[in-house]
Amino acid sequence: MGELGLAKPKASAFFGTALLAYLHRIKVDSLVVCGTTTSGCVRATVVDGISWGYPVFLAEEATFDRARMSHGVSLYDMNAKYADVIDSAEALDRFAAG
Repeated sequence: MGELGLAKPKASAFFGTALLAYLHRIKVDSLVVCGTTTSGCVRATVVDGISWGYPVFLAEEATFDRARMSHGVSLYDMNAKYADVIDSAEALDRFAAG
């Protein structure tokens, strides 16, 4: 399966894009999220992912925010409410396991 490229008009990768339809079509059952900005786009995508019923995993070393403090607080809060924050090695293991 190839990669899907999306131009996203808002913070969440779900909003105004074909992402949800694509995930349904290829029968995705969980999400591993990475990207920037942890307190903005990443958080919005994580919240929308869990709202659509997906278990969400957040690859800690594959996220970034301009401020270290907002990055840490965002990771802590998402781990408490919306996602399991995991390290990149665990994320890669999940992909390998299929």
